[in-house]
Amino acid sequence: MSANRKIALFADIHSNLEAFEACIEHATHNGAVEFVFLGDLVGYNADPVAIIEKIAELIDQGKAKAVLGNHDQAVFMDHSKFMNADAWNAILWTREQLSSAHINFLKNLPLMQQTDEISYVHATAANPQSWSYIHDSLAAWRCSEASSTPYTFLGHVHEPAIYYQSSSGKFLHFNPLPEAPIPIPRHRRWVTIIGSLGQPRDGNPAANYALFEPDQEIITFNRIDYDNHKAAHKVERAGLPIKLAQRLLNAK
Repeated sequence: MSANRKIALFADIHSNLEAFEACIEHATHNGAVEFVFLGDLVGYNADPVAIIEKIAELIDQGKAKAVLGNHDQAVFMDHSKFMNADAWNAILWTREQLSSAHINFLKNLPLMQQTDEISYVHATAANPQSWSYIHDSLAAWRCSEASSTPYTFLGHVHEPAIYYQSSSGKFLHFNPLPEAPIPIPRHRRWVTIIGSLGQPRDGNPAANYALFEPDQEIITFNRIDYDNHKAAHKVERAGLPIKLAQRLLNAK
């Protein structure tokens, strides 16, 4: 195992090709050798085919892993009762763009992938298919207890956050700053929300992704500028709900 091993973590890509390509380029330039996609590859935006095919190629090359998100599952299951109208309309549009091979790719994604020390899951390791959100320390603790690994990385919440186990056993929370390496020693447990690559919601339209260095026990969050106006124009041109295009511009 390389002493400078770097794992690029991406969540909630949501068919945003421009953001995806900008983040992949940045991660590769900064030495990433592994790529992990934490669910919600599709939905909301206008390039589901390109996103699925690019991720499938990386997986076929042995460079990447991916897990299933709720928007991915909605492509082949009825989530109409669990999604707002704009999200569901985007799923219906997405279904029309995909071939049976693309849909089978999504169907075959696991809910969670694990190594001895790392768990990758979209929403929570505590009943992954419930698609519950981690918005507080109790939910983070439940997730960590279920994963039983020092590190658990996830998406679903479109804003980055870190929860960690204190010396008393209680989980504490903080919001990471971009471009600042954060020590995450493996003697504690960490539940880390990467933030959305394809549809940020924290007022900053720049794409989110993170670089994890397991041997150095550090993670660095990154905000990457990309052509969000081009991505928004594609959403409009596709006839998707206008609110989805606006969200790429104002990130709210």
